[in-house]
Amino acid sequence: MSRLLQKAIYAFVTIFVALTAIFFVIRLSPGDPVETVLGGKATQQEMAKLKAQLGLDLPMHSQYKNYLIGLAHGDLGKTIFGNKDVKDQMKQRMAPTVILAATSVSFAAVIGIFLGIMAGYKKNKNFDKLSRLISLFALSFPIFSLAPLMVLIFSIKLNWLPVSEWGTFKHMVLPIITLVIPLSAIVMRVTRNKYLEEVHSQWVMVTRSKGLSDVAILLRILKVCLPTILNVVSIQLSVVIAGTMITETIFDIPGMGSLLFDGIQNRDYPIVQGVIVYSTVTYMIIYFLVDFINEKLDPRTQS
Repeated sequence: MSRLLQKAIYAFVTIFVALTAIFFVIRLSPGDPVETVLGGKATQQEMAKLKAQLGLDLPMHSQYKNYLIGLAHGDLGKTIFGNKDVKDQMKQRMAPTVILAATSVSFAAVIGIFLGIMAGYKKNKNFDKLSRLISLFALSFPIFSLAPLMVLIFSIKLNWLPVSEWGTFKHMVLPIITLVIPLSAIVMRVTRNKYLEEVHSQWVMVTRSKGLSDVAILLRILKVCLPTILNVVSIQLSVVIAGTMITETIFDIPGMGSLLFDGIQNRDYPIVQGVIVYSTVTYMIIYFLVDFINEKLDPRTQS
């Protein structure tokens, strides 16, 4: 069995397990979406009628079967609240999430790699010590505590940036900084350690003996470091996706995260399932792309 086929099977199993788990977990959790829609004063007949319309009166295995059939045809279903197409709802909320996640990962990678290389180049000097101290401080704050801290400092105390909403560059700054800080700290530490591992290796000594400039040697070391850095970023992608959704909720950004939060609050099964499927599939696609790029960058796979 080829390596590509093995990874494809792994991706399919991961997605299947994720959508299966969320399907049953959300339905077995306390609460009734029909009661939420109709209110506490609804009669049993009214509730039974709506359940039949939504297919929630069917046995669990039948609901699961219908759900899988719908997925196979690309149908994520209708929302319980408003009877709107889930795919349409997700399309309306997708742009802020994609912009926020892509921008944050890009900035974090550039900042982390630059600081990591510089820290390794200036090992045990003031820059290295300061950067490691700052990265340790950055990693000490989870997103759900870092975001309110950013709001307190830059919005409430200094009044530099807006607290919430979305639409202009100013609205993007705080959410992006919130996501960039922890991820760039991880990338910086990994890059520094990998740089120090490679800079004293035999191949670098041979390259240096050939008379190459420090810049040329640095670029070659960076190329060798990239697969490791990309692996770390791909591993952190699940954290970034989750962090993006948390950040959207805190900053009131109309993205996939706030859509998921609303779906959970309202017990809107199709919304929650749709966002989870989207997030899992996105993660697996990016994981595949990173793995493919790593193979191309790895000198051991090149003739």
